[in-house]
Amino acid sequence: MSADLFNQTVYVIDSSALINLKNKFDYDNNVFKAIWEEIEELIQNDALITIDFVEKEIIEDYLGNQDFLIKWIKKFKRKRKFVKKIDEDVINEAIPIINNEYDSGFLKKNKLADGKDEADPYLIAICKLNGYKLISDEKKFVSNKIPEVAKKYAVECISLYEFFEERGLKMVRKNGS
Repeated sequence: MSADLFNQTVYVIDSSALINLKNKFDYDNNVFKAIWEEIEELIQNDALITIDFVEKEIIEDYLGNQDFLIKWIKKFKRKRKFVKKIDEDVINEAIPIINNEYDSGFLKKNKLADGKDEADPYLIAICKLNGYKLISDEKKFVSNKIPEVAKKYAVECISLYEFFEERGLKMVRKNGS
């Protein structure tokens, strides 16, 4: 999949944005129906993806709290949509990020010590490699968070709200004003 395909922007979403999406914009609330329709349409068109490490984080770290997200992700996974498996090219692209950021606080060393992969460097790597845009709700202007680390590697990172704005999603009053 290429970001140049029909000049379509491809977005890659991280755990923080998925969790905020679920928590702030309830799927079953009709007020937010357009947001979820847009997201699901982008997934169907291969324009919104995540990686297998994010799926694993949601399942392992947020089980119980995020039952909806687990089921929602699996719905698309069955259709071979949304969750992309990290390949060798992405791993090779992530290695310098991991090495350069190892002592910056970007990586959770206790997670690495337990033999668990952390999604963040791979999210940045897949975006860098393919020209994708990263959606993260981690704090901006904090040197060891996704937005600032992504910037170091020339990856554009936007928040969930910036994504909504970019996609033209907004709430309007019934009378149109």
